[in-house]
Amino acid sequence: MDAVKRVEAGFAVPDICRDRVGGARKKVVRPSHRREMAKRAVSECGVCIRVACQAFAISESCFRYERKLDAENTEVANWLLRLTDNHRNWGFGLCYLYLRNIRGFKCNHKRVYRIYKELELNLRIKPRKRLVRDKPEALTVPEGINQVWSMDFMHDQLEDGRTFRLFHVIDDFNREAIGMEVDFSLPSEWRETAREPHNPAPDAAAALSFDFVTFER
Repeated sequence: MDAVKRVEAGFAVPDICRDRVGGARKKVVRPSHRREMAKRAVSECGVCIRVACQAFAISESCFRYERKLDAENTEVANWLLRLTDNHRNWGFGLCYLYLRNIRGFKCNHKRVYRIYKELELNLRIKPRKRLVRDKPEALTVPEGINQVWSMDFMHDQLEDGRTFRLFHVIDDFNREAIGMEVDFSLPSEWRETAREPHNPAPDAAAALSFDFVTFER
């Protein structure tokens, strides 16, 4: 209400409606908010309408303006909320076309977009598309030794930059290291021949596990 008192004291309106911050003038809130502030000054402080309009830099016609389409705006807002909840990938364009062509609303795009922004639907975060991955099969739990062996490759690098690979075979029951091979190159054809020395006939495993897949022998 300090602005109203300064108007009554005879100060100029532009100096009242702008605050000086660091030597620069900062614009006040938008007209709809200033109209609410003026109405509050008139109703609570008994200030005349002319002085309140001058204090908050609005016209008297703006002060007396009453919306005539509040009911239709409410219906449009309800439809926008319903559409954005049911169709999360829809933006303003699809919502407006649905309201215009399917529901038969005659309001233009500017009015619908104003309601769309007032509901803050333009700030929505669109959901990301996540790939549906199949869950891996449960690993077989062995009940004794030499029932399921697991094998896998590892790799590392020497100080001079050369890389080497390691091939491991372990028993899933007691975690015993059945064998390990190290070489600079272990091609896929080598796997079938390399596991034979570590798999003698009396101790042959019933199944081999590799990359979460179990192969029966």
